[in-house]
Formats: sequence, structure tokens, C-alpha cells
Amino acid sequence: MVRNNDSQIALTQFKIFTVLWSVATLFHMAYAGVFEEKLNYALLTLAALYVIFKPGNVKGFFILMLLQLYDVFFLLPEVNNHWLFTAFVNLTIIQALIYQLIKQKSFYIDRSRWFELFAPILRFEVLILYFFAVFHKLNSDFLDPQVSCASVLLEAQNKFNWPIRSELFALAGYFTLVIETIIPLLLCFKKTRKSGILIGVLFHSVLAYSSYNGYFDFSSMMFALYFLFADRPLSFFIAQKYSQLKSVQLFESFSFTKLAVTFFTIVVSLGFLHFLVRLFPEFPDFNLYIFWLTYNLVFLYLFVKYYMMKPESESTRYFSTPAIAFLIMPIMVFINGMSPYLGLKTESSYSMFSNLRTEGGVSNHYLIPANYQIFNFQKEYVELISSSDAFLQKAANEKSRMVLFHFHRYLLAKKPAKVEYLLNGKKEVYVASGTGTTRPIPKDFYLFTKLFNFRLYKDGPQPCGH
Repeated sequence: MVRNNDSQIALTQFKIFTVLWSVATLFHMAYAGVFEEKLNYALLTLAALYVIFKPGNVKGFFILMLLQLYDVFFLLPEVNNHWLFTAFVNLTIIQALIYQLIKQKSFYIDRSRWFELFAPILRFEVLILYFFAVFHKLNSDFLDPQVSCASVLLEAQNKFNWPIRSELFALAGYFTLVIETIIPLLLCFKKTRKSGILIGVLFHSVLAYSSYNGYFDFSSMMFALYFLFADRPLSFFIAQKYSQLKSVQLFESFSFTKLAVTFFTIVVSLGFLHFLVRLFPEFPDFNLYIFWLTYNLVFLYLFVKYYMMKPESESTRYFSTPAIAFLIMPIMVFINGMSPYLGLKTESSYSMFSNLRTEGGVSNHYLIPANYQIFNFQKEYVELISSSDAFLQKAANEKSRMVLFHFHRYLLAKKPAKVEYLLNGKKEVYVASGTGTTRPIPKDFYLFTKLFNFRLYKDGPQPCGH
């Protein structure tokens, strides 16, 4: 009887998570503006909407995850951090599904058991993500208020141009480190978990409204993952509210008053819609600020109510792994975060807006020097002088450097007409026709070109960048 009750609870949690994950997918595509750009995006949109209206539907949820994974592979290596982490989450969920099918030797999918298998692993992965979000920021430039991304984002949040004291900029980096350290620590323990969830939800709610770079996509992903840390009362509350909404019947009986109110409501709604269309001629503005505000307020309401609820006993499997094989994905998530210090890629390693530099034999990190790197991908670099390519010319104007591996991949992909640059202090010229002085461009192993991407960097203090 107890097991049946636990299964029903896990099933409810599974259904809610699939809806939140689908909403995060829609916000990702809304922010990128790619709803109808390619066939896979149209299918991804339809799959997300299908799961929202059919919570917990296995086929719809599985197709949604496959389409997300396809999109990540299609975009690699130029995929942003939250979308890559989404891929790790999906691979973990699919691994749990395969494990269940093999273990029970049946194609019957017990959704409650499926949720119980993947939820603890995803909690581990969220903690790893937070670890690197903090660890990457332990560098001299992030704590320098003159160049720190914390200062840049603080200024971007000041949409009303209020005067900000210089002391706030000096403390912004430390404040960010404290908040991003406190959240995962609070999530680790039962007595503090509610506080960790609520602080995290508030933190990511504020970040989402940044004028520097709206984080609607990242915040909506984190909202879905925060749900995994909540215990049963929140699921009960959401299920109860959903049932109440479904049971509302406004037109079970006829009256002229109801007819008049309905007609008046339709007219007012259309008038308000017209006002919004005139106010927001660009749909992305309307989508990102109006739809996100609505979703954000609903989510805040649910988690504030949850914070006030009496906690229940916690499952002993909260952070447990059902089998040693389930450590594969958390290890991959960890290795991805360690990439800059291993001498591998610097982009999509959860080091977004951290001012981190590990390229060119120099590290600004307080704990890990550049000579700890095992691989050589970051050691050679070019200094751009001029180019017919707009991106490379912009980099040259900003005196940015480019990892040689990244530079070669860019030349092979874009084939600019001409590039002048310094390599090891010696001037070379790349000409698409082959008449330049540059050495032949090597074609690197395909897997490397798909997995490794590098940011531009500068000599000296690192300015804020993704």
C-alpha cells in the first residue's frame, strides 16, 4: 500500500516535470527566435506543446528529448551552456529509461519508477553545474570591479539609471560568489532545502530580466530542475490546483448575465490584445517580457506557497544512484566543466560570464595555473591584424586573440578572402586562393571540431564575455 502511494506521488512528479521541461524548451526557442527556422524546430515546438497538454506522455516526452539532442548535435560546437546541459539531462533520463527496460526485461514503462531512477542523478548534475559556476569565477578579473561580469550585469539590471555607489560594484563579484555558493549548499540538506530552492528561484527570476542578455532560457531550465529538489507537498498542491481548474464549469447553465459578461470579456480582451500589438510591434519583446512575466509569477507563487508548507519525510534515495553505470553522465558533466583547466575547450564549459582566462599559457584563476593543462589545444594562438571577414576584423579591432585550433576551424568553415595575423610573433597571410604565406590549414579530427569551441580572449584583464 505504501509503495502504491509512493508510485502515485512519483507519477505526479514525473508529469509535472515533463511540463516544466517542455515550457523551458519553448522559452529557449522563443529567446533564440527559431520556432519556424528549420523543420526540427517546428517539430520541437509541436512536441513541447503536446507534452504540455498531455503531461507525462511517454512518447511525446521521448520525442521531445530526441529532438533536443538532435539540435544540440546539429549546433555543436557552437552551442550555449544551458542547451548543452539540457543534452546531459536528456541523456541521463534516456539512460534511466534503457536501464528500466533492461532490468525488467519488458517494454512496459513504469513512469513513476522512471522518475525515481533519473531524479537523484539530475540533482547531482545540478550541484556540479553550480560548483563550476562558482569555481570558474575564482579568478582575479571576476573580482576586479573594473572588468568583472558581475559589475557589467549589475549595471545592466539598472534599467531606471539609478545612481549606483562604487562600493556596490566592488562587492558585486563577491555577492555573486556568495549567492551561487549558498544555493547548492542549501540544496544538499533537508532542513535548508526549501530555502535553497526559494533563493535560487528568486535569483534566476531577477537574472532573467537583465538588459545585457536576457536569461529566460537558462532560468526556465533551472526552474524545472529546482522542482526535482522539492518534496511531495508541492506536487500535491500543483495537482490540486490543476484539478480545480479542470473542474471549473462556467457554462453549465444559461443566463443573460453570463452571456453579457462573456461578450464583454471577449471585447475587452481583443482590445487589450490590440493595445499590446501596437505597444510591442516586435513579437520577441512581447513574448520575452509578457509571457515570461506570467510564467515567472506563477512559479514564484507556487514555490512561495511550498516554502510555507510543512515538510514531509524525505526519500532515502534522494541522492542515491541505482547502479554504478549512472555515474557516467555526472562524470561527463564534471569533465565538461573541467575542460578549460585540462587544456580543452573554453566555450560551453559553464564558464559563462566568469572573466576566466586559461589560454596562451596564462591563467587568471586563483587555484589552477595554466601549466596544469594536459592537452595543448589552448597553448598556440594567433593575433589578428586585419581581415576581409567582418567577424575577424572586429576581433582585430578589439585586439583579441584566437586559439590556433579555433582559427583553423574558422578558416575551413568560412573561407574568408584574406586574413593577416601573427603566429608566434611572425606575420602570416591567409588567402583563400592559396597565394598567401600561411602554412597549409590542417583538417582536424571531426570529433574534435564538433566538441571543442573556444572564446576570443585578450592579453591582460579579460573583459566580460559569454
